[in-house]
Amino acid sequence: MNNLIFWLPYVVLLIHTIEEVPSFSKWATRHFAPMSTYKHVIIQIGMILLLLVISYKASTSGYHGIWVILAAAFQLHIGINAIFHVVTTIMYKEYSPGLLTAATLSFPSTIFFFNQIHLENRLTMIELTVSLIIGTIIGISAIATLFLKPNNK
Repeated sequence: MNNLIFWLPYVVLLIHTIEEVPSFSKWATRHFAPMSTYKHVIIQIGMILLLLVISYKASTSGYHGIWVILAAAFQLHIGINAIFHVVTTIMYKEYSPGLLTAATLSFPSTIFFFNQIHLENRLTMIELTVSLIIGTIIGISAIATLFLKPNNK
C-alpha cells in the first residue's frame, strides 16, 4: 500500500500556489472580477491547510473512507484547475499565471494519482463516484469565486 500518494495533491497545490501568487490576482482582475493578492493568498492558504489535514488523514487511514474520498476529490480539483489555466490561456491569448505548473504537474499528477488509486483499489466504485462529484463541485466553485464582486459598503 502506497500511502505517500495522498501527499501528492498537497505538494502539487503548494507548488502551484507559489507560481500563482505573484501575478494571478492582477490577471484575474483583468479578466473576471476584482481580486486582491490578499484575498487570493487567504483562499489558497485555507485550501492548503485543509488539504494538509486531508492528506495526513488519508495517508494514515485504511484503504477506503472519507479521507481517501476527499484526497481524490481535491486531486480532481487540481486537474480541473489545470484545464482552467489551459483554456483561459487560449481564450485570452495570454499566459494564465499557474499554467506552467498546471501543464507540468497538475495534469500528470492527476492521471498518476487516479491510476494508483485504481491499481491499489483504494476506492470502491461508490466512493470514486462521490469523490468525482465532490471534486467537480470544488473545481467549479473555485472558478466561480473569480466572478464574485467585492462587497463595497
